[in-house]
Amino acid sequence: MRARGLFVVLILAAGIVYLLWFVRTGKKTLLETKMDQNVQAHADLTKINMQVLQKIVISYMASEGQTPKSLQDLRNSNLLGGGAIDAWGKSIQYERLSDSSFRLISAGKDGIFSTPDDIVLEY
Repeated sequence: MRARGLFVVLILAAGIVYLLWFVRTGKKTLLETKMDQNVQAHADLTKINMQVLQKIVISYMASEGQTPKSLQDLRNSNLLGGGAIDAWGKSIQYERLSDSSFRLISAGKDGIFSTPDDIVLEY
């Protein structure tokens, strides 16, 4: 009976040592790696969506001679049919900087603007 108790204690101790070593080495689990890849795929898709939107704005600029005041101008000119959304399902923000420049911003993974994970494209 004492041998079994000692065996259980040794197994638990080995498990704790393994967990502490694993946490300390900073190695990522397969799940963490897959989650990082998912976030990167969302960011890449958002950048593609923003590049398409950038081309639509440039097309508007070519026909109107200036940047649109808002995305509504693109909808009114039938250049933008639907919404301008990122891969997380949030609206992409459009900022007119001048008659010839603009900025597109995705709030990124956290869905909050003006945080480090924002994706910004300026033209």
